[in-house]
Order: sequence, then C-alpha cells, then structure tokens
Amino acid sequence: MKKSMLVVSLGLSAVLMSGAYAQHGHGHGHAMNIEVSTEKGTNNVSIEKCWVRLMPSVTPSGGFFDIKNHDTTQIAVIKAIETDAFEETMLHRSYMKDGQSGMEMVPEVIVKAGETLHFAPGGFHAMLEKPAAGLKAGDKIQTRFVLGTGDRIPVTCELKPVNARSFDH
Repeated sequence: MKKSMLVVSLGLSAVLMSGAYAQHGHGHGHAMNIEVSTEKGTNNVSIEKCWVRLMPSVTPSGGFFDIKNHDTTQIAVIKAIETDAFEETMLHRSYMKDGQSGMEMVPEVIVKAGETLHFAPGGFHAMLEKPAAGLKAGDKIQTRFVLGTGDRIPVTCELKPVNARSFDH
C-alpha cells in the first residue's frame, strides 16, 4: 500500500522559493507558506476528536482534530499526517482576504506551548485525496501524525458523511 506523507523536499522548496502557486489537481491553487520552523518542538502532544468528512472519490476529503500541546515551555510542530487510507495528505489553512475565501498548503503547523489548536472546517485542516477503495462513512482509519521531533503519534479517525460539520455532528 502506498503511504502518503507531506514532505518538504527539494522540489517543494524550489516552488516555495519561487513564490509560485501549486495546483493539486482539484481545481484550485494554493498559495504556499514559505516560513518553516527550525525548531523540532516537543513530542508531549495529544490528538483528540479526529474525524474526516468523506467526500466522493474525486473531491478531496477534509480531516479535522484537536491537537493539545501539554508542554508549557516548548512549541509543538506538526509536519504531516500519514495514512494508508488515502494516497495523498496535506496540511492546509483556509482564510478570508479582501472578502474572498482561499486556502493554502502549509509545510507545518505550530501549536504554542500549553495550548490546543482546533483543526476545523474554515480553518486549519488536513486535505486527504485519492481514498482507498471501499471507504464509507462510519469506518475508522489509522493515521500517524508526524512531529518536528520525527516521532509519529498513532491516531484513529472516524469517517463521517458529507454533511458532517463537527466530531459530534
């Protein structure tokens, strides 16, 4: 099975340095955020309420969760999410600028010391593309959150229907 992981590679670095926009084959561009932390951060984090709004196979699905940084002195750095359930995964941020909504891929996400960051519709989220055959709402998938330390935290995420708006609904 193919494992997917967002990797800041030489090719991606070249794109970031050029200020170019990336196309991921789903009909919209993403402005790339070029700032990448040099800190590894802590591995004292927990991920809760992980769910994926499962979309039809040609439309990217969104992954949402809460990341709690239990360390009160260091940031936590989330570099990627891996899963065998989708061929591609990326970290994204939705935003509003000049009355227009947009989305950008981010190479990592920082969680401040002692804080919780909520990945939710309209904000930070994971974009999951090219699902494995047979996935359906109600299934649970295994993911691994890749930290700046290199550690991987295993997390089970629930697949929810297209109309889901939160972990509980």
